[in-house]
Amino acid sequence: MDRIDFCGTSLALVREEQVRAALGVAEALADLRAAFGRRHAGKAVNRPRVRVTSRQSGTAWLHTLRADLPGWGVAGGKDYTSIGFETPAMWATVVDTGTGLPIALIEAAHLSNVRTAAVTALATDLLAPPDPRCLAHFGAGKISELLVRGVLLVRPSIEKVLLVRRDASKGDPDWAASLGGQVDFSLVESSEALSQADLATTATSSKDPVIPAGAAIPRLRHLNLVGANHLKRQEIAEDLARRCVASNALLVADDPEQAALEAGDFASLVESGELRWEAVRSLPSLVADPVPRPETTELTAFKSVGIGLMDLVVAAGLLRRLGLLDDHDT
Repeated sequence: MDRIDFCGTSLALVREEQVRAALGVAEALADLRAAFGRRHAGKAVNRPRVRVTSRQSGTAWLHTLRADLPGWGVAGGKDYTSIGFETPAMWATVVDTGTGLPIALIEAAHLSNVRTAAVTALATDLLAPPDPRCLAHFGAGKISELLVRGVLLVRPSIEKVLLVRRDASKGDPDWAASLGGQVDFSLVESSEALSQADLATTATSSKDPVIPAGAAIPRLRHLNLVGANHLKRQEIAEDLARRCVASNALLVADDPEQAALEAGDFASLVESGELRWEAVRSLPSLVADPVPRPETTELTAFKSVGIGLMDLVVAAGLLRRLGLLDDHDT
């Protein structure tokens, strides 16, 4: 483990290859489940993302997410830069709140993907029907394999994964072959995927809906929306967003306060007064007080914009496994 003298302490530098070796979706899922219960009990703090944008065209934005976990004795979160749709750098910091000193600086590209997959798995576990057979997944980027595996982890009844990607001519992504033997995997058009799917996950950077207006979803019972975190981006059309907030549906967000600032999928419903984010349940509240899915619920939806608490929890869990942080009080 590399270390440097920094701010009067020995700061650990955790490299990407160390993160990949020590961190998996199952471990992150367990930590998030424990921490989200504390969040709802008022024992954790999340601060909505701050975006620092340059006035000079073509230069990087800086994005900052922060959180505090008093019961775990840590604070911190994630920073990253973006130029267009590219992310040149992503890193996480963890601070010991007892001493006020930093513990570690972590290369966080894989960590960020794992935390998103883990929180999506957690929401699916709490909200989706118990025995789905078909998952439709929209997106083929680096995070998609982890997202698919996360859903399969909590819903092993799934037998078929239908992948929809913007440019189908690129064929199956490299990771598709690794699912062989576990599920049937096919690259299909959006309409075919939605006609069969019990569950669907969208993980794209699209500004326009990847699930278009009027899409037929005869079997869809649960929807994970994890790609868009800007008011000018949306992965579903307004008619499906409206179905997510209907009286026979249940919409849950990782953090409604931050979703109000970033969830472009539902921006038009907020403007029309059909949605009030303060009335939406948070995933932490659902972890703390799970409720059986009512038989009258036709559709559940999880909207994740990605929050600093998720990054801090997964980073702290990683440091614990690496022997850099003592076990916390769960």
